Amino acid sequence: MGVEQLHRKYSIFLGVILSGYNVADKLYGAVFIILMSLRGVDAFEISIVFAVSSLSMAVFDYPSGNLSDIYGRKRMTAAGFVVWGAGLGIFAAAEGLGLFIVASIVMSLGVAMISGSPQAWYIDQLEELGMPDYKKIALPRISGFVSAFAIVGALLGTVSSSVHYYLPVAIAGVLAVGLGIYTWLSFTDNFGSRTESSMIREVYASSVQFARSIEMRYILLRSILTHIALLAFLLSWQVYGVNELDFPVSALGIMLILFMGVISVSSFLVSYLARKEVSAIRMIVSGTLISALGLLLVGLFPNKAVFIAGLVLFEFGLGMDFSTSGVWIQDFIPRAKRATFSSGLSALKSLAGFLITLVLGMMAEKLGYAFIWFFAAGALLVSNVVLLYFNAKYVRTGSEAGEPETLVS
Repeated sequence: MGVEQLHRKYSIFLGVILSGYNVADKLYGAVFIILMSLRGVDAFEISIVFAVSSLSMAVFDYPSGNLSDIYGRKRMTAAGFVVWGAGLGIFAAAEGLGLFIVASIVMSLGVAMISGSPQAWYIDQLEELGMPDYKKIALPRISGFVSAFAIVGALLGTVSSSVHYYLPVAIAGVLAVGLGIYTWLSFTDNFGSRTESSMIREVYASSVQFARSIEMRYILLRSILTHIALLAFLLSWQVYGVNELDFPVSALGIMLILFMGVISVSSFLVSYLARKEVSAIRMIVSGTLISALGLLLVGLFPNKAVFIAGLVLFEFGLGMDFSTSGVWIQDFIPRAKRATFSSGLSALKSLAGFLITLVLGMMAEKLGYAFIWFFAAGALLVSNVVLLYFNAKYVRTGSEAGEPETLVS
């Protein structure tokens, strides 16, 4: 089979599993809160489930990356889908707080096993084909299709929940297990490297390597700053729209579908711009500025039309940022630790997100939602300062000195 056919097959494979993941996630997301509520779990207990889920992700995410690099990225992805599907099945059948907590822990383990592994496998396969730069075009395009399938998941969740409120979660569980089987049976696996005899020492050695990496420090800082804006949006937009601007609850689903469509369009735009060789830094900075402008508009002009327009700008810029930075980051991660470092970034961001959520909640209560929008916009602008400083001081300096473009060996 020729290189051209193989890279297309790899791209389709990655697109299928990530799109399927997003469909299952949106099916679950459509009803999981109401499902717990209808089965007697009160608001405080639901917040406990949320907290356990966030902490579980932070605990499981980093070591799962080490396991993925050692035992196979594709194998770990397949096992993760099966574990996640089992957790979804437990959640669909759960009665009472205890079982919902168990389900959330199992689901977090499965998601942690999946996190970063498919992309690490795909990028290594492209490198084996001698096409490492193709990821700049392919990954944003795949993200566009994934976002489009999120709309399918949301619509399917709405329809199936009208039949029975637990049905979307059950369908998501079956889909996840099916994706696990499909992943296991497709193509060959690839691996990172192992330097220590025991798994504990391997995790420790990888942690030291991660902590000493200048690139990872800057990338993590910037990721946390952009994560602040995303969390501010997720925690505020529905409550602000309904309570402050008097949107009907039924309008929220329509707006969510609109936002997912906007992210899909922006991802395809990034793929087009990458083909035209527009630099990643320029696209990330542009996307972040667009997002910050959208949030400032929402905070400055509290009316329905500006709210929708501002959040459309926010989502469009966010799509540009995430589609580009997700690829750009890979240039700074050593191939042998690709899944490990990706999971490390995700785990630390999740841990920071747990604390940030609490801070944002207190800010909203004491300072109001307008301040939250401004604070989130400020975090995005500061993230650009971090990015531009890192690029000027480390990336460009290394390149001008005749050294490799990236500092990781």
